[in-house]
Parts: sequence; structure tokens; C-alpha cells
Amino acid sequence: MLLLLGYALIIAARTGLADFYAAPAKSYLQAKRHAGEVLTRDEWQAVYGSLTRALTLAPGDPENLSELGRLYRILLEADDLDAGAISRYGGAAAGYYQAALGQRPTWPWDWGNLALVKYQQYQDTSGVYQDALVRAVEFGPRESASQDLVAELGSHSWSALNPAAALAVLTAADRALERDAHSFPGMSDAKERWRPLCTHAGNSVPYLKRRCEKLGLT
Repeated sequence: MLLLLGYALIIAARTGLADFYAAPAKSYLQAKRHAGEVLTRDEWQAVYGSLTRALTLAPGDPENLSELGRLYRILLEADDLDAGAISRYGGAAAGYYQAALGQRPTWPWDWGNLALVKYQQYQDTSGVYQDALVRAVEFGPRESASQDLVAELGSHSWSALNPAAALAVLTAADRALERDAHSFPGMSDAKERWRPLCTHAGNSVPYLKRRCEKLGLT
């Protein structure tokens, strides 16, 4: 009993110390995101260092794994990346998201972000990308940001989608439009973006069908 109690105390102490490193890093990263500010190289390294120290103390923590994925996804957003950098940063981000999903497999945001990373890597024909779209829709039916992301990605990669992923994209678009008929303002006049979806918009997706009729694409 004493051994078990000692072990539990050690785990609690390590978890607390992990939170000590991770919480400020995650808060800082979130604040920069809300402010629309880009991390400097030194800021990126500082946040990375804090999160990796936290992960060493609490291996497998899904929140820290997901934040590390987001940290590498930030690097992917630069405009001047070559193929090697896209592969390297995208591989790291995807690896962290997949590790996080290994701990919490029904978390829709990690599925959506995994799909986004694979799309940014030009891997929209991959099974990982397509399965991530399906899972994001399956596990996040009430998460509007997740549904919007899937619909946007799907509209860009429709020709590459397998039947399950295509159905997920149609479902996500229909849910978004049910919630807000003015969803996807960036696509309001982009008929070519809507055309593939509208070609398959039947009675099972009535809100999407209505949007397609309004665009004259049925």
C-alpha cells in the first residue's frame, strides 16, 4: 500500500509539474492566435520547449500533443516553404495529432486539424486525410467550426474523395447551412467551388440542396 501511495504521489507531482510548464505556453499561444499575431522564432522555440518538457513529465497527454501539432501547423502556414519543409513540418504536426487521437479518438478538432495538415501537404488522396474528414463529421456533429472546416476542405478536394469522405463533406455542408443559411461567405459567388457538391446534393441534404438551387446549380 505504501508503494502504491508513493507511486500515486509521484505521478501527481509529475502531472502538476507538467501543467506548470504547459499552461503558460498554451495560454500564450492562444493569446497570439486571438490577436492574429505571428510567433517569432524565439517565441516558437520557447513554447515548443515548454510543451516538450511538459510532455516528458506527462507522456501521452493529449492536450499537449495536440498543442504541439498546432505549433507545427503554424510553421506550415508560411508562404515561402519548399517541398522539404512542407513534408517535415506537416509530418511532425500529423504525428502529434495522431498521437493525441490515440489517447482521445473521438476528439473532432484533432481529426479536423489532421485533415487540414494532410491537405496542406497536398495529400488529399491519402487514406489518412479522407478518414480524418469522416471522423471529424462523425464525432463533431454539433461543433460548427469542425463542420465548416470539413466542408471547406472537401470543396477544394472533391475530385479526390472516396464515397465515405464525399458523404461526410456533403453532411458537413448541410449541417453548416442548417445552422446558418449564410455560412461560407467566401464561397457565396464561387459557383465552381459549389458545383461538385451540388451535383450530388439530393433530398438527404436539404439545406445544401436549397443553396444549390439558389446558385442555379441543380
